[in-house]
Amino acid sequence: MSSGPTTDPTGPAAPAVIVGRQPIVDRDGTVVAFELLYRARHADMTPVSGQEMTAHVLVGAVTIGVDQLVGSRSMFCNADRAVLLSDIPVTLPPDRTVIELLETVEIDDEVVEACRALVAAGFRLALDDFVWVEGAERVLELASVVKIDVQAAGREQVLELAERCRAYDVLLLAEKVETDADVAWAHEHGFDLFQGYAIERPALVHGRSVGTSLLSQARLAASLLTEDLDLEEIEEILRHEPGLVVQLLQLASVGTRRGMRRRVHTVHEAMVLLGTTRIRQWMALTLLDTGGVSTPDGLATALSRARMAELLALGRGHEDPELAFTAGLLSALDLLLGVPVAELAATMDLSPDLKAAAFDRTGTVGCLVAEIIAYEEAVHSAVPRPRDAVAEELDAAAGAAFAWAMPYVSSLAAA
Repeated sequence: MSSGPTTDPTGPAAPAVIVGRQPIVDRDGTVVAFELLYRARHADMTPVSGQEMTAHVLVGAVTIGVDQLVGSRSMFCNADRAVLLSDIPVTLPPDRTVIELLETVEIDDEVVEACRALVAAGFRLALDDFVWVEGAERVLELASVVKIDVQAAGREQVLELAERCRAYDVLLLAEKVETDADVAWAHEHGFDLFQGYAIERPALVHGRSVGTSLLSQARLAASLLTEDLDLEEIEEILRHEPGLVVQLLQLASVGTRRGMRRRVHTVHEAMVLLGTTRIRQWMALTLLDTGGVSTPDGLATALSRARMAELLALGRGHEDPELAFTAGLLSALDLLLGVPVAELAATMDLSPDLKAAAFDRTGTVGCLVAEIIAYEEAVHSAVPRPRDAVAEELDAAAGAAFAWAMPYVSSLAAA
């Protein structure tokens, strides 16, 4: 089974994003979902809380891209009490996401209310490593899936628990099935779903992200504190952050309650589609991520190219200067991530025409991006260039773009 976009974590450019995933199959053996699991980026990382684990998984899923991570299947995502009662937003599409209530969570009014709110928002609820405790029926009434560890107790006790749960119209998932005999036994006794080493061990999905600068994180944090979110101000912050632009575009393209994919070409379109509530949620989530910071040199190239594309599009009367900016920014991701353009095009959940412009450099905007890259290469090679109106136009746009980008890059270097 494919693990999606991968890189060698021991190589010179180890991935900045790692998400574990383990398949869940139905009675026919068809993979219907994946459980997303936290995996540390480095072996020597400081232990993190359950709340931080969930945040890392959610950021990783958005960064890698939902379709690249799980295809069309559903996602199971763990949630402890801190996650349920905190402001950590579940940015994944509700119709494809199952929130797993961990067995360590004490069931009380606050937890039940949080679960009810998630279900009302379109998420499904699963009860992980379920055992019958006081108040269990309160969450069973809200749950769609009950996961029962077939190794945790004797077979008779497992069957008694399963029978007790069937009264609540839930799917029964046999977890920790470690042998073919375990799968056969659970299948024979009416379990609906199966997960464990006998199906497949958890696999690691690797991706790379462009780190967010501390300066932008501070500005986003300040924006979150305001009562009325200034979308123009947020858009201006994001225009300087290629990694956040990729996250926002992928998040908006996935869809919401109905799961319908949408073609998103610009930061502005993504923000309009998501709305202020989901933008606030996503911004809060990004502030919990501790990824690296973009290098000033790579960022200077990316921002200058994007702004130059926007200025040329404006000057030449192109219909969509914002699309030119976005395509220019994305076209420099290979420099920021050290990943070939072909791999980026294959692994990113972006609209086909945006990918064609940014990575294949086709179409009106793609040709504009290709022209700018050729200009950059000529400048760096110091090869004499013919002086004509086009050359003067390119020089002027490049100078203005550099002047726009460098104050931000300089402040990043100082930070």
